[in-house]
Amino acid sequence: MNQIFNDIKTVEEYLASDRWSGVKRDYSANDICSLRPSFKVEHSLSEIGSKSLLDHLNRSDSWVSGLGAATAQQALQMFHLDYEIIYISGWQVAAESNIGTNTYPDLSLYPSNSTPNFVKKINNTLLRRMAELNKEKLPPIVADGESGFGGIYNVYELTNQFIDAGVSGIHFEDQLASEKKCGHVGGKVVIPTHEYIKKLNSARLASDVAGIPIVIIARTDALNAKLMTSDFDDRDRKFLSKKRTSDGYFLIENNHEIAISKSLIYAEYADVIWCETNTPDLGFAKEFADEIKKSFPNKILAYNCSPSFNWLDKFTKEEVENFQNNLNDYGYKLQFVSLAGFHSLASSMYDLANKYKGGNMNAIIELQQFEKDLSKDGYTGMKHQQEVGGNYYEKIGEALLGDDSELLSEKDSTENTQF
Repeated sequence: MNQIFNDIKTVEEYLASDRWSGVKRDYSANDICSLRPSFKVEHSLSEIGSKSLLDHLNRSDSWVSGLGAATAQQALQMFHLDYEIIYISGWQVAAESNIGTNTYPDLSLYPSNSTPNFVKKINNTLLRRMAELNKEKLPPIVADGESGFGGIYNVYELTNQFIDAGVSGIHFEDQLASEKKCGHVGGKVVIPTHEYIKKLNSARLASDVAGIPIVIIARTDALNAKLMTSDFDDRDRKFLSKKRTSDGYFLIENNHEIAISKSLIYAEYADVIWCETNTPDLGFAKEFADEIKKSFPNKILAYNCSPSFNWLDKFTKEEVENFQNNLNDYGYKLQFVSLAGFHSLASSMYDLANKYKGGNMNAIIELQQFEKDLSKDGYTGMKHQQEVGGNYYEKIGEALLGDDSELLSEKDSTENTQF
């Protein structure tokens, strides 16, 4: 007979797993019991994906590489190419995939459930394609939890929404939620260490209550933020000016040191540590990694190879080719290009629109030829009906209507006669 999900022995067995080696919690097993129902609600995608993601990250021979998807179709193309992970950036959700009525800059202006909804949409799309292709696994999704859209209760609920959507990893940053901004712009305000630790505990508690071992990633923006809300925390105070700005915040005087100091404390609670930077600086990347590894030799690190960096003319060809290898050597096992989807989407459409402007059908012929050439490498999007599930629903129709029904769509489809 299955154990009762909220029984103390069940919870203690869960917490005793090697999975939690080196992970600190500031709450008890009894706290988890008091919040669990008597039976476990299954979240298979999140549970399987979380374990798969951690297995990938713990490999000794290589790192995990991913691109940020701005649309479900972009995620589908990565799935076709057997990407190990799919990354979902809050910036791209704001700019493209939120459920609001506008596109936004990265200021947490969009509805807070937008990213969980987007993750669910991607997972549903991939599950359907998985059935069509008879694939055996899905890539884990790592998603952006921003600053949690509020305090500990908001983080708890947002984490639950992500788990329900099938996420494998979530990152939360230590910015003030009400003033949250992209990590590569000015005006960032970080919160005291103790306040952020409570948010990490909140995300972990939601995970524990659900019984889903999601990978929690702690991101600090302290390296390039100028402001902090309070000097209350003794661990932060030595890095702050005693003066307040006209906005009421404390100036940070030593960003370099405070970013490392905070991250060392976060490392007790999080599975992965990420320090957001403004430049692709291998020198700081190594110094940061060395400091973390001194105290936490097995801690996994993450690095954003962001398009917010101007990569042009910064490196030789050899340096670029070795950049991620060097990061891997330092311990950065999770590496991704956060805004790849946006730049791919915007630039490709601008290029086509520019060529077609005025009605130049040669631009469409050129596009089709490009797709045809790409098809030799496995690209299937040239058959657009098929790409969005047409064949899947045709099978439903055949099962329910019979093969001879005139209501079926494939018989007279141009995809079957012209492509």
